Amino acid sequence: MQEKFLKIYSMHRSAVWLAAYSRCFNFEVANDLTQEAFLRYWRELTLGNVVTYERSWLCKVVRNLAEDYCKSSFYKYGTMAPEIFEKLDSHTIPPELLFEQAELFCKFNLTLGELNLNDRQILEMRYTQNCRIPEIAKQLGLKSAAVKMRLFRARTRLAHFLKPLGFGLN
Repeated sequence: MQEKFLKIYSMHRSAVWLAAYSRCFNFEVANDLTQEAFLRYWRELTLGNVVTYERSWLCKVVRNLAEDYCKSSFYKYGTMAPEIFEKLDSHTIPPELLFEQAELFCKFNLTLGELNLNDRQILEMRYTQNCRIPEIAKQLGLKSAAVKMRLFRARTRLAHFLKPLGFGLN
């Protein structure tokens, strides 16, 4: 059981961390959420439950954990320790750039919200969970050609939404 867990951990650790980071944009929180997701996976193994698609299961767990974290009042109204303020120096990003970046992320997330659910789902499976085309096809009950077409159309619609935000098509 431990070998299976270590194998799954080494295979999917980066994808799970990326899914956590894409939700909270914080390295430490993404590490914590990733550890919690794998802890829950370990608990499932010790209870004897079978997880068929480990990567998808782990990414879904970490996505839910990240959403719960972002809804928490500590995330919204939390405080910073004095040590953090002591570490600030001239090499930090100026506040105006941080606000600009935060505004851009906010606009991007709102734009993703404008996509329909199927487009968001297939783009998330492909780029956040790093699922391959055959795996997506199997999970959605589609043929690989249909998944490729849906991905193309979803990317095209996303590009159309992002163009007014200054993201140009190359």
